[in-house]
Amino acid sequence: MSSPHTYAVGDRVIIDSAVARASTRGVTYRVTRLLPVNVVVEPVDGGRAVKVNPTYLRPAPKADTTTGSEWTMAHEAPLHPGTLVTVAGAGWKQPPGELYVVLRDTSTGRVSLVPLGGNNGRYWRGVSRHLLTTVDPTRVRLDPEQAT
Repeated sequence: MSSPHTYAVGDRVIIDSAVARASTRGVTYRVTRLLPVNVVVEPVDGGRAVKVNPTYLRPAPKADTTTGSEWTMAHEAPLHPGTLVTVAGAGWKQPPGELYVVLRDTSTGRVSLVPLGGNNGRYWRGVSRHLLTTVDPTRVRLDPEQAT
């Protein structure tokens, strides 16, 4: 079975922050080898090669042509505490379609969440912003039969 990747040797990529370790988060890599399932990538600035499943890779941000070799990242506005969201994607093991409330946004691309209605004081820390979809609370409808 062939890999679903669409990367070629020489492509610049990053590891998705939802699955990246602290040591690999934000590092720009260059694809050096295409294996039957995985891809071997090496840091552009030098360092140890990493073998990674291509589904965890994302294209590296494009260079800003007005400033030369500088790299730019899109900025995400912070999510305010109390924002209603759903969560889905790689690494998220809870049922899809459940509603969660943002407790804290660390401004590092990670948030803390609690299920809507609480979870006996338990919550999730370090959930990637890329996994979240904001829900407009005015669109949520309560089922009167389940409210009792």
